[in-house]
Amino acid sequence: MMDTLLKSGLLLCLKISLFVLPVNAQDKAFTLNNCIEYALENNTTIGRANNNIESQKSYLEQRKAAQGPDLSISAADTWSSSKSHSNTYGTWSKSTGTNLSVGLNSSVTLYSGASLKNAINQGKLNLSAAEINVKTQKELLSLDVLAAYIDVMKAKEQVQNSQLQVEITQKELDEASIRSKAGVMAPADYLNIKSEYSSNKAALVSSQSDLRISLVSLMQLMNMPISSTFDIEDVDLEALLQENPITDPTSVYTLAIGLQPSIKTAELDVESADFDIKLAKAAALPTLSLNGSLYSYYNHDTDVNFSGQLSHAITPSLGLSLSIPIFQRKTVKNNIKQAAIQKQAYEFDLLDIKNDLRKAIEQACTDAQTANMTFASYQEQLEAEQESYKLAKKMFAEGLLSSTDFLTSKNNLYEAEINLTSSKYNVLLENEIIEYYMGENIGF
Repeated sequence: MMDTLLKSGLLLCLKISLFVLPVNAQDKAFTLNNCIEYALENNTTIGRANNNIESQKSYLEQRKAAQGPDLSISAADTWSSSKSHSNTYGTWSKSTGTNLSVGLNSSVTLYSGASLKNAINQGKLNLSAAEINVKTQKELLSLDVLAAYIDVMKAKEQVQNSQLQVEITQKELDEASIRSKAGVMAPADYLNIKSEYSSNKAALVSSQSDLRISLVSLMQLMNMPISSTFDIEDVDLEALLQENPITDPTSVYTLAIGLQPSIKTAELDVESADFDIKLAKAAALPTLSLNGSLYSYYNHDTDVNFSGQLSHAITPSLGLSLSIPIFQRKTVKNNIKQAAIQKQAYEFDLLDIKNDLRKAIEQACTDAQTANMTFASYQEQLEAEQESYKLAKKMFAEGLLSSTDFLTSKNNLYEAEINLTSSKYNVLLENEIIEYYMGENIGF
């Protein structure tokens, strides 16, 4: 009966493992870079940011085109009817006629307070800001993918720890079964170990569920349809943990402030606001334009043919037009004031972004330092619990320790392994965040 229960338990664990992580030999495990690239290609936020680039390019082209002349052609075919009175005969006569007129018109702005030039320069800034914003969105998404990827790595190792724990407890249960049948172990001690085995199997199921959830979270972040065959590539964690980035907040911030795209975008917003002020001021300045036109007409009531009339009736004109604003109901003054207020708002935004960056770096450096110290502490704890477990196992085998005390020592060791696993992945994540602030590419 006991062997049957053990076999059934192992079969259940195997089925759960296969259900949670079925691996198709044809499916390639994703590296962190693969995950980031997939996410970047399928993220809608980045798609919108790229669309904004195209939009700003279009606006810039339009602003450049505004420097050149426009050209339009006009045509009108007019029918008219009129009556006239003859004083000689004392009668009224009616006359009708049709007149076709065509014209070609063009104008170009010669001076408008440098508004065209400023609009073009502002358009260039807006385009640069849109391009940098794409970089910002990509980095933010990459950081999210990095964190989710590390969660999967941690969850996979926790599954391995749980599986190992089940295997160890199974061996202990086999030994306890033999000793119980031989009458050298109290029934209560045997039942305690049997209960521990059931608890370990439940912990394995829970860790497998956590792994599946972390994989789903990563796939959803990548905008990938959920797949039971999705898996990530194993990473040389020990080599990554050897990296020790700088954790001095001042040094990291000094380097980061010149690299962060969000800072550059905010600075460009301030520069763009300067041009808004200049454009608002230009509305109070004169506008000088050069205008030209060609005009001709055709009258149906004459004997001259169509082409003859049009060619002989051509009337060219060329002139300058000057518009000088005198009174605009304070529109320009208030527009200048509003533009200045908006610039100040962008300056506040820039200051907030710098302060937020400083705070984030200070927190990241503190977290990295804490994570490394915690990892070192858990390493020492694990070594101590391993020695304690060896002693407890020996004493339990010799009947010098109760099953309760033995299992307490065993669980303390398992908890130390869980803590160490969690802490080392925290170290990895915090170190990667520091390296990101220092300008390193996001990835292993």
